[in-house]
Amino acid sequence: MGQCLFFLAIVPALISFWGYIKLKERWAVWTLALSAFMLRIGVAVMDPFLHDWDERFHALVAKNMMIYPFKPMLRVDPVLPYDYTAWCCNHIWVHKQPLFMWQMALSMKMFGVHEIAVRLPSALLSAAMVWCVYRIALIWTNNFNIAYVAALLNTFAYYQIEMVSGKECLDHNDLVFTAYVTGSIWAFCEYTKQKSFRWAVVTGCLVGCAILVKWLTGLLVFGGWGLWILLQKEERVIRKNYRDLLLAFVVSMAIALPWQLYIMQTFPLESAWEYAYNYKHITEKLGAFSSEDWTFHFMQWPLHYGNLLLPFLGLGLLSLFPLGIIKSKLSIPLLSMVIVVYSFFSFIVQTKMPAFVYIVCPIVLIVIAIGIAQVLDVIAKISLNKRWMELPVLIVLALNTFKPWVILEERSASNEDRNAKIANTNIFKNLHQKVPSDYLVFNCKSFEDVDLLFYNRYNAHSWCPSEEQLDSLLAAGYKIAVFQAHKGKKLPDYVLANPNVLMIQEELE
Repeated sequence: MGQCLFFLAIVPALISFWGYIKLKERWAVWTLALSAFMLRIGVAVMDPFLHDWDERFHALVAKNMMIYPFKPMLRVDPVLPYDYTAWCCNHIWVHKQPLFMWQMALSMKMFGVHEIAVRLPSALLSAAMVWCVYRIALIWTNNFNIAYVAALLNTFAYYQIEMVSGKECLDHNDLVFTAYVTGSIWAFCEYTKQKSFRWAVVTGCLVGCAILVKWLTGLLVFGGWGLWILLQKEERVIRKNYRDLLLAFVVSMAIALPWQLYIMQTFPLESAWEYAYNYKHITEKLGAFSSEDWTFHFMQWPLHYGNLLLPFLGLGLLSLFPLGIIKSKLSIPLLSMVIVVYSFFSFIVQTKMPAFVYIVCPIVLIVIAIGIAQVLDVIAKISLNKRWMELPVLIVLALNTFKPWVILEERSASNEDRNAKIANTNIFKNLHQKVPSDYLVFNCKSFEDVDLLFYNRYNAHSWCPSEEQLDSLLAAGYKIAVFQAHKGKKLPDYVLANPNVLMIQEELE
């Protein structure tokens, strides 16, 4: 099914090309959005398991939120002592803001507890970004060709597709955050056209949602909004501009602040630790990329956009002046957002993660599209304005951005790690047929206890209890089952010799 959707997505893309040639704007953009959604769901369906970092954790907390929406938990019923500061293994889980997990919980409530329901909200929001990018580009440049190309690049964005699938860290958290930040920039651009109360409120709502996904970087658009006011003499003296900006900020706080106050009161230890840990990202090198330096985010270009688009970025920047786009009232505010984000995360924030700077992707894609549009204009002149002559260039660029050969290769039958994940997931999904749900299950593969907790109702662990803990659990009436020894996970003698321990015969890969 996944590969069918993957290839069927070509159909709306072809309709979109027809809309582009005939200047049918709505046809062109909405069919691109449909193609984007089909691509993302198609790739998501190809992975019948939860990815390691950090989809499995997000999915489990979201599953528990189906019953306890205001009590985020990783382990609902921890029977052994745990460290509340260890986000991978604790009980109350406020390691991330909750909105993207609430969305996943709602999706699973509607469609069932499985991987596709986990990924569906991200697929929808990523597809919606196509329209947002198109509108930002159209308002900024007043050029349909540029706006369409930017939307096309977003449609086939490899990085977004793989974040929706859960493969790229931090998967849905970063993708949903990027979508809401993109939405806030779009709403702000609409506001600059109409200066309406409605768009100020919409901008504030989207900023509030962004904060409720990944914290204070979601305020980014307010910096651009402030610049938009200050850089124009005629706007600086209009009080309504400041009132609307303040209104949007108040709305964003009305959405984001209650959750912060709630968790500080309800989960004081956990929330205090997580707020402090968030600040440590600025002052300390944390996580898997702790050895990286200031060049890290610039080196993510091939992953985010693909090397073929780099020359078009340069051409787009150079074209801002002769095309007069730099004179647009939006140019400095939008470009400043990119400069601020790259500077902040490269030179100030010590912790490096691949998606930190991706939130400005709509602006980067539009600048790239400006460069591509320059090339298309040359082709149009050479071909005497036969627009279909531009299609080969668009197709090549879309494919290079999309990288379908990479997506399919990483999901080939020869990928041993992938095959092991599929095999273990099948064991977890069917374990209830052999082990009653009231058993405590031990000796899972490292962190795959989280997967088992998602797919079944067991209280699962990736370790074995100590001899004292085992005796205590059995004495308290708990039933114990353990996976047999597997790579890196040997069973201690006191477990093997205990007749009250059920040995699970399925062997984990």
